[in-house]
Amino acid sequence: MTIILTFFVFSIVIGGSAGNGYQDAGKYFVGDHGNYVEVSQSIYIVSSILEVLFWIFIPLTPLGAFMISEIQEVVDKKRNRME
Repeated sequence: MTIILTFFVFSIVIGGSAGNGYQDAGKYFVGDHGNYVEVSQSIYIVSSILEVLFWIFIPLTPLGAFMISEIQEVVDKKRNRME
């Protein structure tokens, strides 16, 4: 969840994301709805990494929530048996 929030906050602060941006003649631009902001290469790379992590963690978030709820059910059943 932290990666997802970090990606959104970082994208807002820098004015877009590398996935929506481009590189041209050694310059790096992040994009947001057709608006582009020039950034340093390191910011562009960080944005790219966060975006990849975002797309990895998005499908895992519901899976993690499901697993936690299943584990909680097992724990609750064991508690009820012990009482």
